[in-house]
Amino acid sequence: MSMTKKSLSYLRYKFSYDKQKKIYSPSVFERSLNYRQIHNAVNVDLPSVSVSDMRRSLRLHGFSVDDGFTCLLTKCPICKSLGKPSIGSAYINKVTGFFLCTTCDNSGQWSSLEHVMKHPKDWINTNIAESIVKINESFIKVWHDLTQETVPLSNIENNRLDEILNLFDFPVFPDASKLLADVRISLDNNTIYFPLQNASAQVVGYKKIENGSMSEITVPHNDCGGLFYLKGSRPFSKEHPVTIVPSINDALSIASQKLPGGAICLPYGVGNLPQQVLPALEKWPKLTLWIGVDTIEHVRNLTRKLGEARCLIVRATDVQPSAREALRQQMDLKSIISSAHPLWHKSIITFKNLREDVLSDLQNIDKVQGLKWKRYPTLNRLLRGHRRGELTVLTGPTGCGKTTFCSEYSLDLALQGVNTLWGSFEIRNARLARTMLQQLAGFPLEENLDKFDEYADWFQNLPFYFLMFHGQQSIKDVMEAVQHATYVHDIAHVVIDNVQFMLGIGDEPSKHSERFWRQDAVIAAFRTFATKTNCHVTLVMHPRKERDVDDLSTNSIFGSAKASQEADNVLIIQDKRLTAIKGKKYLQVAKNRYSGDLGIMPLEFDKQALSYAQKKKTQTKDQETN
Repeated sequence: MSMTKKSLSYLRYKFSYDKQKKIYSPSVFERSLNYRQIHNAVNVDLPSVSVSDMRRSLRLHGFSVDDGFTCLLTKCPICKSLGKPSIGSAYINKVTGFFLCTTCDNSGQWSSLEHVMKHPKDWINTNIAESIVKINESFIKVWHDLTQETVPLSNIENNRLDEILNLFDFPVFPDASKLLADVRISLDNNTIYFPLQNASAQVVGYKKIENGSMSEITVPHNDCGGLFYLKGSRPFSKEHPVTIVPSINDALSIASQKLPGGAICLPYGVGNLPQQVLPALEKWPKLTLWIGVDTIEHVRNLTRKLGEARCLIVRATDVQPSAREALRQQMDLKSIISSAHPLWHKSIITFKNLREDVLSDLQNIDKVQGLKWKRYPTLNRLLRGHRRGELTVLTGPTGCGKTTFCSEYSLDLALQGVNTLWGSFEIRNARLARTMLQQLAGFPLEENLDKFDEYADWFQNLPFYFLMFHGQQSIKDVMEAVQHATYVHDIAHVVIDNVQFMLGIGDEPSKHSERFWRQDAVIAAFRTFATKTNCHVTLVMHPRKERDVDDLSTNSIFGSAKASQEADNVLIIQDKRLTAIKGKKYLQVAKNRYSGDLGIMPLEFDKQALSYAQKKKTQTKDQETN
């Protein structure tokens, strides 16, 4: 079995198509920077201090502190300890404690920076130096080589530049040569490179757009700390905030109208905002977010990360489309931006504040219903889609395939760009990844080892992250890791397999040590987390009565009734093979808070692919003739 162009069409924005091999893959030039170290992505030091503690420690060691929107700003302790003549500014994330200095290019966890302040002379000779990394070290040579193979647009005559902009379907405007002076184009005029700059105007990444393609490929593939910024006709201010858009074309559309404030294109759109990019946004007191229809679900997470109080929102409706589409329709972009309203409000809001949100939901009802599964059309018909902010409980008898189904259920969504965090306490991550890899390939890889690298490369670029836990864990440790990963990696889907592994450890008094009490605490914690972070949580749970011959129901979930009460969706795997000779296995939607639709989905297991994916019905000869 080979990966065809059709089967990978939804990954075109990340991969280039190799006609000889007939597969999608990162180009050789970008391969080393694009690979994501997914399996250890959450195995990092979690912050153990508050903002006030970090502020107090900095001042204790003689560093003044400025309070930014998302970061604490101070002189860089590493620059000072190294005796650099120009001490740079260190940005310390208020949530994670992650720091970076755009002068010495060092970054790391708060504990490492604190060690440098306490031991300014000898920290290099200790193992603490290994935890401090250069943020742009691997990119410098890549950008240098690229500049040797390209030319800046400022070197191109205006008439020729207009032709190039038309060739790439970009808007043409008089000041393009000046505004796009740092943008580079390949010698054959087939690829344009838009540099991404950090808080010190250093190029730390780029967006690549090829002629004839609407996709934007960002290098490096993750954790880029740079922005593409186009200046406006007047400097940004509270009256004229900068506008954040998801694509280069949207930014050029705003720039072509000479609007005040200017436009910013984020490195990965609005669905993924690395904490490394936050320092570059600190200088803007007000931000206007002009999102597209496809990014409605991401706006709350984005504003929460940027600081809700300084964000204004332009809702995507039929009246207010994306910036690119608005320009094509010859609409007044200035009036659309001026209509932006704050998402954050310090008191109770009225319908007047919600009116545009309601209109946006009604006009984009398919997007509001959620992301559709490609492997489970019946699940789409019942649940309508996978929505953020919901809690799903999956239960079923021991050995019925809960983990196998859940891994494919999440793989389907990850293939469509849903950042997914897996917490597998029952089976190890390597075994889980092997199952997912076989579900991705659709055949046993142990019998086709020559295909392993091909599919492993594909899987490695999917937005999967894994918690480094196994066996019994405390709810406190798990929730700290989940919250940290959600903030840093913009997680949209958390899978916990299973809840029972968080019921045996804790520091509560003995009178509250009953397992039911602990389970209620776990359910309440994940319910609050899902609502607060607008993240979908899927909890795998054992049923209370596994040996009953009757069908399982919402009352069969282990523990009290809190799990079924708090859940938005309850999915039950009913395995009739255990009670009948010709019994079948099927998935029952026993609760659906969104639409109320209930029903069943047959589960036919393909052992070769480890898959429950529903097969398309084959047409009969008579149907084909007709």
